[in-house]
Amino acid sequence: MYLLRQRATMYPKSFGNKRVIMDFAFKNMLDVAQMTKECCPDNFTIPDYLFNYVHGKSQSNGLPWEGCTHLYILVLVNVHWFAVEINFAESTVNIYDPDKSYLTQGQLEKFLESVCYFIPFCKASQHFSTRQSTSTEG
Repeated sequence: MYLLRQRATMYPKSFGNKRVIMDFAFKNMLDVAQMTKECCPDNFTIPDYLFNYVHGKSQSNGLPWEGCTHLYILVLVNVHWFAVEINFAESTVNIYDPDKSYLTQGQLEKFLESVCYFIPFCKASQHFSTRQSTSTEG
């Protein structure tokens, strides 16, 4: 994932601006937001730091999600790394795991809960200029 990110930075025209590679901290921030939501569900709002990512203000490559068709997220579980590709155009999630025997399906689902919950809200927020425009209530 690091090499892919480096290539996208060095050769932005070949990679295109429709694919956004998140930094490692993004998954941690999703997890913190998930824990906060579980602790205080009645007072929860999506944190500003997630909106900063959506609008391209927090990533090292600084690409906003507007017009993005693919989002790549790096995930670390203990000492095991894998990548998540979210294809917005096809509404699919692909997991790229070099050792498929490391995690069970249940463990994988648990580690991706925050991704599955927050990414749709974050993606929808790209059209809004203020945080107040997005709510987690459905």
